[in-house]
Amino acid sequence: MRQFHLLMAEKAHNITFTLDDDLGPPVFFMDAISDLRVILSAYDSSMAPIARDDQEMFSILDSALTPYLQQCEQMSLSLPELSQWIMLSNCYDLARVVLQIESSNCR
Repeated sequence: MRQFHLLMAEKAHNITFTLDDDLGPPVFFMDAISDLRVILSAYDSSMAPIARDDQEMFSILDSALTPYLQQCEQMSLSLPELSQWIMLSNCYDLARVVLQIESSNCR
């Protein structure tokens, strides 16, 4: 698990962060969400339902999603206030939808 966290930190550090003009989730964030879906799917298929560890799942989410959400928040500061909220809302909504889909698949 330690190696996973190191790899995720390195990946987040080496990403080029750019904003889209349409205020949608930035490309780097959509890529991170796609990676997260793959990670969660692999995690789900590798664990017996009884052996599920919520703390480990939160740790995976923290490593795979938090740095990208923080970067979206930081980048939004360069936008006018309304645009900030639109962009962040789009990012959070995408993350929420993906996590809901994955959590329903894990049941």
